[in-house]
Amino acid sequence: MRLLPPAVALVLVGAWFGFQRVAISATESENLMLQKHIAAARHAGPEVPAAATKAAAPDRQARQTGPLDWKTIAAQLTEMQRSGGIGDMRAITRLQQRLQTMTPQDIVAALDEIALLDLSAAARALLERVLLQPLMQKDPALALARFIDRLQTQDAALGGQLASALRDWARNDATKADAWLDEQIAAGKFESKSLDGRSQSRMLFEGSLIGVLLTSNPSAAARRLAALPEDQRADVIGTFSINSLKDDSLQAFARLVREQVPANDRARAFALQTAQRAAQGGYAKVTDYLSRIKPTSDERLACVEQAVATSTLSNEKKLTRDDLNSMREWVGSQAPNVTDAITGKLLCVAALRTRKLDFAEASELAVEYSQASGNDDVLVTFVENWAVGSSKEQARVLAEKITDVRRRAEMLKRLE
Repeated sequence: MRLLPPAVALVLVGAWFGFQRVAISATESENLMLQKHIAAARHAGPEVPAAATKAAAPDRQARQTGPLDWKTIAAQLTEMQRSGGIGDMRAITRLQQRLQTMTPQDIVAALDEIALLDLSAAARALLERVLLQPLMQKDPALALARFIDRLQTQDAALGGQLASALRDWARNDATKADAWLDEQIAAGKFESKSLDGRSQSRMLFEGSLIGVLLTSNPSAAARRLAALPEDQRADVIGTFSINSLKDDSLQAFARLVREQVPANDRARAFALQTAQRAAQGGYAKVTDYLSRIKPTSDERLACVEQAVATSTLSNEKKLTRDDLNSMREWVGSQAPNVTDAITGKLLCVAALRTRKLDFAEASELAVEYSQASGNDDVLVTFVENWAVGSSKEQARVLAEKITDVRRRAEMLKRLE
């Protein structure tokens, strides 16, 4: 079996034991859930009998035009967030409908009003987040102007929302969006306070803009990426979505990686985009992606590893034999030399990290796949990883099942 090179090993650490580059905090997850509920209200309001609807028309019109009670709304949203989405959906529906009728200037006025209210910081932030979404949809440039100064003090979720606003603005006017970001950088809005000098917010903004420029102005995309420190370029590439790019733009993406990203980081850059493809379209979409970017052998290995991690480990479903067989079939079509090694590692991580299998199930499958393939690669890889991540004692018991006398002796010696 071929040993994986250092560039691929770097990917494995993130792909198998971290999964996502940035962990979403509990608060951010709750905000995302709340936003989804509010967005859903836009399409599915509560059912009301026709007679009641007619009788309530004057009252409804008053609610659509009268002043909003932001303190009451804050309490409703807070309760909905606290209860995991359970709340007064009629009130939330009315709020969503009202927000859709408001102009960008109306929303800014509402934000000014909320800033003067006697609210907790958490309640005020929740209201602002709810108002930010329609403001971004109606006028992304205004949303950026209003909230850009918050990047240094707000959570990462705000940075992600504003980066999305920049992407939407760039789709309509890439030249102005490009110039605006340069102005904000020059003004120090993205200065980093971290020891490594990285600004996560800037990386998100750069990724959002570069992803758009790849289609409309590849040379501008290359210019932006080249202006970043070399050790940040792979991570920036991992932040933008290329799922909608056509063949010629995907080729421009591949050129961008190979021209601007250091050689030892290219496999990781391609693999970070593989995660997005696998999450949205499974192995079929990754196959299409690989056929277009024409990866080197090392790049292909990194992408295959990431695709397996994303497709089989990033959900809550228990890992089944069908999942494993599908994975092995796909890996065999893309990188057959590592099919067994990936199987062994996947079984270990599923039992050790994600609890999709218990040790007995995983070890039994490792033995079974090794026997079926006629070699011990699955079992050896499982034992190696289990010894590092959990118990050498359990690993030694399992190592006794390695059929190859030389490999069994070598493994038992390593586990002493």
